[in-house]
Amino acid sequence: MTDGALGLDGLLDWNQARFVARTAGRALAERNARLDESAGAHLAQPLLTVHDDPAADSSALDGYAVCGEGPWQLVDLAEGVALSPHTCCRVLVGMPVPLHADSVIHHNHAVVEARSGGASIITARDELSGVPDESARPAFGHGIVRQGERAPGGSQLIAAGARITPAVLALAASTGHDSLTVIPPPRVGTLILGAELLDRGLPRFGRPRDALGHTIPAFIGELGARGFPPTRAPDSPQLLLEEINDANVDVLITTGSTAPGPNSHLRQVLRDLGAHWLVDGVMVQPGAPMLMARLPDGRLLIGLPGDPIGALCALMTLATPLIMAMRHDATPPARTVTLADDAPAADFAEDTAMHPVRIDDGAAVLLAPDLHGWAMAHSYVVAPPGTGVRGDTLLVLDHLGR
Repeated sequence: MTDGALGLDGLLDWNQARFVARTAGRALAERNARLDESAGAHLAQPLLTVHDDPAADSSALDGYAVCGEGPWQLVDLAEGVALSPHTCCRVLVGMPVPLHADSVIHHNHAVVEARSGGASIITARDELSGVPDESARPAFGHGIVRQGERAPGGSQLIAAGARITPAVLALAASTGHDSLTVIPPPRVGTLILGAELLDRGLPRFGRPRDALGHTIPAFIGELGARGFPPTRAPDSPQLLLEEINDANVDVLITTGSTAPGPNSHLRQVLRDLGAHWLVDGVMVQPGAPMLMARLPDGRLLIGLPGDPIGALCALMTLATPLIMAMRHDATPPARTVTLADDAPAADFAEDTAMHPVRIDDGAAVLLAPDLHGWAMAHSYVVAPPGTGVRGDTLLVLDHLGR
């Protein structure tokens, strides 16, 4: 071990760093959440039917619930009143049918005839000819979904572990749920280090624009975590320590101040807090001086390089596997692509290189290694040491590093 301000002695290779990040992710404790709080979380328990689905015999059609032989007189019924022979009432899809309803006729298959005295008579159409026929009558039970036919009460609708999508929320609400037991998404905060960074306008007088304050929460949000708006951390060890201590999050992501050295306020603060180092540098270009540590209270901190491209690489390397593990998301199957060009060699022979690419006809075409090239990329390829020659088959990641 080196001095605590510098972290671990020795860099990890890219695959090792991804493995450490994935295994560092611990599932968050399940909790009960209102439906409006549940979107994006995962079900901790199966979604079950509260009652029989449907809860009563219900119409599968928009039309007329009929009783006995036709033609039928159209009547208005109070709730709970039964139909009499030769009568019918209007029903909509999903509406409970009245007692003694034999079947439901779709409105396109019925003819309404007004009679004297204001009465309306419904006659069914012959199924083959489509001509109104007083003897035509749908089969018993036609157009009716019987109580519990879809699922009896207590039946599983969605298995535990499933992500709560808008469609799952609609299903939960329609079946009578007001809350769900969920594994919440991780809460992720962002600390922007560097008093010289501007948050708006053009760069000026040696003061660059902050390129990561909006980027990190957006990246985290697309992974399914709760990305909070960024906070600017004062350029002082004591104030930085207070910001880290006060952050009510599961994961804290910082930008800048990751390179080893006595002027790294972040490393000094992590030493003072007694943090447990997990990653202190990765043999990858760009983004080598990334770090990850577990704070004494269990929160995780990821330190990104201040360079935007290095920070994106670090997010893909550490944040993606960590957040996916905390969310119970399965690791996607590895995808590969053939390299169409010779890639620039890494500065060090033992380094992995990440390159932005465009996928053309199944091959990866390299783009410029600047921020514009990274923004235009379809995907990113990972070239381990000794690879990167045209024709090599390389791992390909999407824009979130999955």
